[in-house]
Amino acid sequence: MSGRLAGKVAVITGAASGMGRASALLFAKEGAKVVAADLANAGKTTDEIQKGGGQSFAVKVDVTRAQEVKAMVDSTVERYGRLDVLFCCAGRVSFGNVVTVSEEEWDNVMDTNLKSMFLCAKYAIPKMVERGVGSLINMSSVSGLVAGVDEAAYDASKAGIILLTKATALDFGPKGVRVNCICPSSTDTPYLRNYAKLTPDPKKFLDETANQNAALKRLIQPEEVAQMALYLASDESSAVTGTAMVIDAGYTAL
Repeated sequence: MSGRLAGKVAVITGAASGMGRASALLFAKEGAKVVAADLANAGKTTDEIQKGGGQSFAVKVDVTRAQEVKAMVDSTVERYGRLDVLFCCAGRVSFGNVVTVSEEEWDNVMDTNLKSMFLCAKYAIPKMVERGVGSLINMSSVSGLVAGVDEAAYDASKAGIILLTKATALDFGPKGVRVNCICPSSTDTPYLRNYAKLTPDPKKFLDETANQNAALKRLIQPEEVAQMALYLASDESSAVTGTAMVIDAGYTAL
C-alpha cells in the first residue's frame, strides 16, 4: 500500500472514537499498519481499516497502567516487527477549581492525561531508539497554553504535556526520535456532543463553544486534527521536534 506512511507501524491510543479514531483511519489510508488502542473496544476502527484493505488490530489498554502500556508496545513489535509512530490521543476532560476539585479527581486527570504520556514514551521510545528513528506525538490542548475557568486539573495536565514533550524531544532527538504535541481547541467529538445533551440548550451550548474559536467561529473537526498528526508522523516533518502545534480556529489569536 502506498501513501505518506507506507511501511510504517503506528500505535494510536484513544482510537475508538473522536480524534483518535479519525487519525487511525487516516494513517491506515496513508499506508500505515495501525494498532488501535483504547480502554473501550476499538474493534469498529480496526474493522473499517481492514475493510478498506489496510492492516490493523485492536488492543484494549488502560494507559494509566504501566504493564498494560508495555504489553501494548510489545504486542505491536511482536506482530509487525517495529514501531515507528505512537500517537497518544487518550485523555479526559475535568471541571473544577483548586477548591472544588477533589483530590481523587485531580489524581485521575493527571494519571489519564499526563502520566499516560510518560508511560507511553517510557516503553515506546526504546523500541524506536533501537532502529534510530521514530515519531512520538502527544495530545495536549490550547488549555495547556491559556487557562480556562474551572479547569484547574485539566489545564495543569495539558500544560504538563507540553513541557514533557519538549524535554523528551531534547533527550531523544540525538537518537533519532522526534517528539511533538498537538494543541486543539474545542473539537466536534462524540464526547462534546454527549456533554452538550446534558445542558439546558444543547444547540446554544455548541454555538457558544464554536464561537470561542474566535477567528473562524466553528468547531475543529477530528479529521483536521488527524491531518496535523499525519504530518508529524510522516517524514515530511523530519526537522520538526519539541514543538506544540496549535489547531484552534483562532482561539488563541485574541
